[in-house]
Amino acid sequence: MKFSKSVVFILLIGLAFSFSLSAESHERNSIDISATAEIGILKVLYHDIQIGEGTHRFNYMTEGGQELLQLYNRFEVEGLIASRHEVSFLYQPLTLLTQTRVDKNITIDDITFKEDTPLDLKYGFDFFRGTYRYRFLDNGTWRASAGMALQLRNASIIFDGFDASGDEARVVTQDLGPVPVLSFAARRDDPRGFFLETGLDGFYAPVRYLNLRDVDVIGWLYDGAVRAGVSMDDYGEFYVSLRLLGGGADGTASSRTRWTQSKEDPRYTRNNLNLAVLSLGVRLK
Repeated sequence: MKFSKSVVFILLIGLAFSFSLSAESHERNSIDISATAEIGILKVLYHDIQIGEGTHRFNYMTEGGQELLQLYNRFEVEGLIASRHEVSFLYQPLTLLTQTRVDKNITIDDITFKEDTPLDLKYGFDFFRGTYRYRFLDNGTWRASAGMALQLRNASIIFDGFDASGDEARVVTQDLGPVPVLSFAARRDDPRGFFLETGLDGFYAPVRYLNLRDVDVIGWLYDGAVRAGVSMDDYGEFYVSLRLLGGGADGTASSRTRWTQSKEDPRYTRNNLNLAVLSLGVRLK
């Protein structure tokens, strides 16, 4: 069932893209391509996780070393077809590696990590996103568009340390799956070459199937940014961006299907990630 729902959503994206090719004949061959890259700093605002019923809710900020600034990158290819149809492909690397020591015995999943021992942490949530938006406003000064996207999460969460007996122990949870997204963007251009733009992508799925899964896991995500920059005629644009990015899940997933999962039985997971990003970007046309 999960596979079939994903296929239906991908087909909808494909139909929307196909529709864009049926624009008026004088605009049919109008395709503008640009590539965007950002580099900056990332600050975790709040981040916790609980794996297993009745286990320790681990706070990455106060217990896991995520209070420091992290390097941030973002890469996107954008296309404008027939002056109205916006398509884009985004790759967002988002892997946080930290090291800490356990202050007290804590239980993550079915493993109790021993106090006063090292703990290595990986929180990997890289994702890919394909987006289609229809530009419903474009008067030379203001632009606005809305549409939908399909995001692929590529999650890998690892706790690596020592159990209560002093033996090496590891908790691993990994997941690759689709996430439906709603998308909105707007921009204002100044005659002097300056611009201000904003974008918001997000979704909230409180029930199964709405989040393209066949289990009752509540899922949510948001990705919003404000950019201010200057246009260099036909060559490209430079801008500074302030972004809020986050998401999470709450519920019991299905049984293990890979050896990379620590536990075979279905497990309860609650995860809540919230980030702020300040970055510099360039868009090449």
